[in-house]
This record gives sequence, C-alpha cells and structure tokens, in this order.
Amino acid sequence: MDDERRDPAHLAADDLASYVDATGTPALRARVEAHLADCTECCAEVIAVSRLMRIRSPGRRWHLPAIAAVAAAIFLIVVGRQLSVRTESPAVLREPVITTTVAPTVVAPRGAITETPCLVWTSVPHADLYRITLFDDAGGSIWESQTRDTSAALPASIHLADRASYYWRIEAQTGWNRWVASDLIEFSIASPGR
Repeated sequence: MDDERRDPAHLAADDLASYVDATGTPALRARVEAHLADCTECCAEVIAVSRLMRIRSPGRRWHLPAIAAVAAAIFLIVVGRQLSVRTESPAVLREPVITTTVAPTVVAPRGAITETPCLVWTSVPHADLYRITLFDDAGGSIWESQTRDTSAALPASIHLADRASYYWRIEAQTGWNRWVASDLIEFSIASPGR
C-alpha cells in the first residue's frame, strides 16, 4: 500500500474490503459508514470497489440464492408428492352404480305355454330402449332385438321346438351405456292336447 492510503484521514484498504464484502464487525461498519458520510474520496473508492466486485464475479450475487431456491423447490416437490400420496383418495375409474333403478320384470311368457309367445315386460322409469335376448337350453342366443315398447313378438323365422326349454331376458337402457337387466326366465311350448 502506498503512504497516501495509510493517511489517517482516509480508510485503510482492509477496512474498505471488509465493508464491501460485509465481513466486518458491527463496530467497524459503524466507523466506516460515519467516515463515508464525510469523505467523498473514500465513498468513491467504495463505489469503485463494489463495481469491480460485480464485474469480477457476476455469478457471486445470484449463485447462493439460486442454489437455495433450487433446493427449496426440490424439497417441496418431494414432500408434496409424499403428502399427496398419503392424503389422496383412491381414483374413481367409473361412476357408482345407481341402485335406485328398478329392473324390468318379465310378465309373459313364463313356464309352459301353448302357442308362440308374445314377449311382455314391465316398463322401467327413464328407460329409453329395451334389449330382448332369447336363448336355447344350451345357452346359445337364438334371437336378439331392441325396441322402445314394453312388448315384442317373435318373428315368423324363429321356430321354437315343442317341449324344449327356452330362456329370455330383457334389459333396459337407463343412461348412456348403462343397462339394467331382468332375471333369466324359462319357458317351453307344449302343444295342446298332449
């Protein structure tokens, strides 16, 4: 250091460096700030050193806060996921079943009948379509149809064998892709006089 800087009328270089770096004691800071209020030369030197510090290490000002911010974000993500796993309710993959909808009831045919049947069932509130399925005794589908009415006649192309068992059921559409079905009902045709 040159003799001019050791002049008691000005601050020592070490004191200026401690002040700019904010590493000095509170007493040193108070003494430097009191001197800077009266000395324009030392004030100009503090400004110049501060500018040099910003130019020399531009990353120094944001480096530590950026690391702290990244660490806080990682902590929140990890803790947030763990909390959401613990407090999250199970995913609902389909709508709950509506239990207040009544199923259609088969009216006729039931049991032994004497002629080709006309299929009749009860209506279901808010149903806009009915699906009828007729099965043979092996469980194979013989005939299927859809209607908006509560009855259907078998077409003439369906021939039912005498004394063979047949089964049928009716399904009512109560919503989009939501059907409610009756029980499977058995009937057979017995010719009169036998």
